[in-house]
Amino acid sequence: MDADQVAKFLELDEKLSKVRSQATSKLLNQKTIAITLVAVEENISNFDTNEPGKNLINYLIAFLSLLDTATDAEGNIQNYEVATSAVYLLDILLHYTPNQLLRSKFIDILTKVAPYVVIDTEEHSMLIRSAIGCLEALLVAQDAQAWNNTHNLAITPRRALQGLLELSLDHRPKIRKRALESISVILSSPPAAPTSEHVASLGIADFVMASWQTAINELSQMGKKKKKNQQQDEDALSNDVIKLNKLINTVVSTGQWPSKYMEPLCDYLLEIIKSSNQYLVASTFQCFENLFQSIADFSTKASEAKYLLILDTIFSMKPANSDTHLASAWMAVIVKAMSTYASIQPLNCFERLPKVFEVFAAYLQSDSKEIAYSASQSLIGILTESVKDELLLRKYERVQKVDKIVGQLSKRFVDFLSVRYANSANEVLQVIAVAYQKFGYKSAKSIVDPLVIVDKWRNNEKHAHYMELQGGIELVVGSAITAMGPDVVLRILPLNLTNNQQPGRAWLLPLLRDYTKHAKLSTFVTELTPVIKSFTEKIAPIADTESIQLKIFQTILDQLWSTLPHFTELPSDLRTAFTDEFAQELCSLMYSNVELRTTICHSLKVLVESNLAYTQNSLEAPLLLQEVFPVEETVKNLEYLTSKAVNLLAVLFNVYTQTAPNTRGYILETIESLLKITTPVDLEKTFNNVCTLLKDAMEKEAKLSGSNRSGTQLTSTLLDIIITMVKYLPETSYAALFSIFDITIKSTNTLVQKRAYRIINKLSELDPGSTSILEHIRSIKDTMVSNAETVQTASRSARLTAIKTLIKLLPLDQLDFIVKIVAEVILSTKDVNEKTREAAFDILLLMGHKMQEQGGVIRMVNENGLEDMQPSSVGEFFKIISVGLIGESQHMVSSTITAFACLLFEFKESLPGDIILEVYDTIELYLTSNSREIVKSAIGFTKVCVLGLPVEMMRSKIPGLLVNLLRWSNEHTGHFKQRVKHIIERLIRRFGYDFIAEHFPESDMKLLANIRKIRNRSKRETGADSEILLPDVAKGPKFMSAFDEAIYDSASDTEDRGDAEQETAGKGKRQASQKYIVEKSGDNPLDLLDSETLAHISTTRPKKFQKGKKGTISDDMFNFDAEGKLVMKGAPAAGARGQSQNRDDGEEDPLKSVTNGINAYLEAVKQGPVRGQKNKLKFKNRAGQDAESQGFSDDEDNRKTLGAKPQGNRVGKKQGGRQGGKQGGKFKSRRKL
Repeated sequence: MDADQVAKFLELDEKLSKVRSQATSKLLNQKTIAITLVAVEENISNFDTNEPGKNLINYLIAFLSLLDTATDAEGNIQNYEVATSAVYLLDILLHYTPNQLLRSKFIDILTKVAPYVVIDTEEHSMLIRSAIGCLEALLVAQDAQAWNNTHNLAITPRRALQGLLELSLDHRPKIRKRALESISVILSSPPAAPTSEHVASLGIADFVMASWQTAINELSQMGKKKKKNQQQDEDALSNDVIKLNKLINTVVSTGQWPSKYMEPLCDYLLEIIKSSNQYLVASTFQCFENLFQSIADFSTKASEAKYLLILDTIFSMKPANSDTHLASAWMAVIVKAMSTYASIQPLNCFERLPKVFEVFAAYLQSDSKEIAYSASQSLIGILTESVKDELLLRKYERVQKVDKIVGQLSKRFVDFLSVRYANSANEVLQVIAVAYQKFGYKSAKSIVDPLVIVDKWRNNEKHAHYMELQGGIELVVGSAITAMGPDVVLRILPLNLTNNQQPGRAWLLPLLRDYTKHAKLSTFVTELTPVIKSFTEKIAPIADTESIQLKIFQTILDQLWSTLPHFTELPSDLRTAFTDEFAQELCSLMYSNVELRTTICHSLKVLVESNLAYTQNSLEAPLLLQEVFPVEETVKNLEYLTSKAVNLLAVLFNVYTQTAPNTRGYILETIESLLKITTPVDLEKTFNNVCTLLKDAMEKEAKLSGSNRSGTQLTSTLLDIIITMVKYLPETSYAALFSIFDITIKSTNTLVQKRAYRIINKLSELDPGSTSILEHIRSIKDTMVSNAETVQTASRSARLTAIKTLIKLLPLDQLDFIVKIVAEVILSTKDVNEKTREAAFDILLLMGHKMQEQGGVIRMVNENGLEDMQPSSVGEFFKIISVGLIGESQHMVSSTITAFACLLFEFKESLPGDIILEVYDTIELYLTSNSREIVKSAIGFTKVCVLGLPVEMMRSKIPGLLVNLLRWSNEHTGHFKQRVKHIIERLIRRFGYDFIAEHFPESDMKLLANIRKIRNRSKRETGADSEILLPDVAKGPKFMSAFDEAIYDSASDTEDRGDAEQETAGKGKRQASQKYIVEKSGDNPLDLLDSETLAHISTTRPKKFQKGKKGTISDDMFNFDAEGKLVMKGAPAAGARGQSQNRDDGEEDPLKSVTNGINAYLEAVKQGPVRGQKNKLKFKNRAGQDAESQGFSDDEDNRKTLGAKPQGNRVGKKQGGRQGGKQGGKFKSRRKL
């Protein structure tokens, strides 16, 4: 047994084992099949054979026997479950059965399987699909003799195939799909024969054509007889045709459609395209596409002949140029056919282009804009997809023939520009523009006449029709500039800006700027530079005036210079055009003309970058460009530019020092581009020169004093240049860099100091630079520590970035640097600059991870002056930081607590519990501090602990925490009250209300009751509202990290709903992300599928749900006295009750807000300002009065207290705001007027 047979048997065994594993499946059909297989295998095991071939035969006999038991003597199916299992397993088995066995037992197996194929019910689709699979395996195994029926048998493979063809048009989708798959497999596995076509392909084509003829006859009969259900019959017929198209797609994709039926197939498909059914047309296009693709895949002489036959047939069926329905579809088929033909025979397809353009010319003349546009787009598609770049190369062997065809197309383009195509002139211009882009430099020889005609149109500004075509004309000229080159276009269409005898073409300048690419730089030097000089001379006499002529000349001059960067983009003549004279002229202009610096610098940058990019990605460039400009040329260009780089860098350095700091970034970019191509030797020399200049500048700065230090600006400028050079310097120059760092870091000038730190940051981005930093790490860190006191505020961010770099590279035996620098980092966490704060937190975390690494050692000096080696760890790092808690300033203590919060959140999993509790106990004491800054940080730390640490660890700390927190429960400054309240809410969530209430101070129970009341109210309102509240719109994260969210997020359930006053004030903001569905009145529920439902959705809470709340009596208004009598609190007065009775059930008076002019005036006077001390205007605090009028309770008071002193164990205003127990008394100021 060979390896292939072994592999097949192993694959069969794997599939059968997968079926066995489904014996415990919950799906009945899978379970039945698995049980059947197990039962068969138990029966087979009695034969005791291990040979795979005999075992397979035993399987086959057993499954066929099962089929016999599932049917009666007349062939009717009696047991569908057994039949389904047997046919399913037989389908698997037959695909691995030897072909010889299947050929010998073809009739026996077919007669047993056939009854299951013709079942016409929906519920047994699995049985039918398995039977189709059995037919597929049988038919694939048959040889040519069996297909041709040389023995004149009654039951043949063709009859079985006929059944599959019928099923391929079945009304059941799954059955139809399985039949199509089987037909595809059968045709893809033809038996051995003299031809590659399958023996059965003719029969399939006959079936398709007969089915098509039947559909045509039915359609004609429908046209004669007008029925009520005619539309339904036509839809059904369309579905049948779509099914037929899918069958054609299946046959065509295998490449087995016979040549004999190629023309009828094209007739059929083109006839369907006329249909108005878009699905029919789409499926027909798919047929054409598969037909063309199959011919391209099976490219042989026979297939090429077949393709030419198809192509000629399609061309012969061209519709009229007024047929808007069929013409566009026919042209789309032509485009696809030509692109496929080009992949088979590129040159032959190219030779047909003139004929194709001649045929399409009739459609460009069509009066229908739609057809003319489709024709132009089709021609564009043919040019881009059917013309291969290989044909246009100069080295192509048939180059003369190609040039001749391009010349014929040029004549056709000239014809397209005649008056006969005036209606489609814009479309014609688009086609010609694409032709220029496609043919490239070949256009310079053959496609010149269309450019001359288009130029005449552009210069004829008197004709309105040509003015409308201006966009298309400029597109053609621009494409010609890209294809031919600006030198050829300017020779055909000269600018004539200095020649008054000929019409000027200033309109060409923007086109030269936008379309010049890979051109000759000499064109700018010889053609445009003289024009620039001429206009510069013209501007000089009138430079001081503001005339129109000056503005025109200046505009032309700007447009001329704007073309230079595009001429320097990969020029083909760089070594001959970029001479020393031209470079010197550009450098002189940079010195003398500040406005041209941007353009010239950009040009030099493009000159270098384009050559570098082409060298690295040359394979992605178009073939035509690779031929005209090979990679070897760019290598020579870069070598040539390298020889000029040093001089150019010297000029750019000088220009950089003379340019304003806020407008010279582009010069550094140009310098960096030139540094990429500079040799290491030249780089080192240039660097040494800059260092010398830096030394002189710093010496001059040291001699000057005060405001006379003009050298400071030069020093920072030279440092900018050095920082740019760092990336490209050789390693031998790194020592000089460290010397510059040591000197400049001591400068008191912010600009110099900031750039000193950037040297380290820039050097660390390089692998050799990081290695060099590591070698000098001791001296660098000593310098950093010694200059900590002289750091300027603006340099703090750069210094922290340098510290971060050093921490990453720090060896494990030099962790003492962390101890020395950590205090500065901690203080930076409270810096006003956001970048500085973020960098400080990152460094703290980095320090913690560094201390956590194995093998770390901290070198400390003990009291005796001896060096002490202390192993590093996160716990040790926490001990180091804890020194900040006894800092001299409140700011240091506050920063240390914030640092602890950040580190505890990060390392809480790796820290020992005793250290965590020790840190917590220490910081909890700071809640009793009188410094608001310290307490604010302490509250944030406790919040991290409450939310992040384990419940059991924190449970014992809650009683003491509550006492310390509640000291600040009435302090409004810095949102202390809000923060404390939020922490208590989170404690209730985490530890339960009962536990918190048990340890809550008795004097503050009112706050806890208030929190509980608000939570209960929120729950009641959520559940009792009659409207449906849609969920909030999903929001993105509000914080950059989980730590920030834990510290700064104050969102909670109670705050979402708010206190009574907060609910009124912030209602609009909270409801911006909510929607309410207003239920209809009556018994009918709201229909969400109704088109009018949108009218019942509101972004605000409907008023009709609120208007009854004022008249609603709350539960607190009723109570029972000692005798059990019902007492109503706050009952309205008699007068008020009488007034309320005049209204209908507590509804608000709709005319309440309506006032006359006098009332409006009185209201304005009442709310206006009054005169206070020193006759100053004072506005009344309406917000406070409104709050009082709405009946807010004292425990929910939000008014701020200024200058409040601690009373008892509290900070802030006394609870309640009442004096002497008198309720409702107004507050009186103690200030005497």
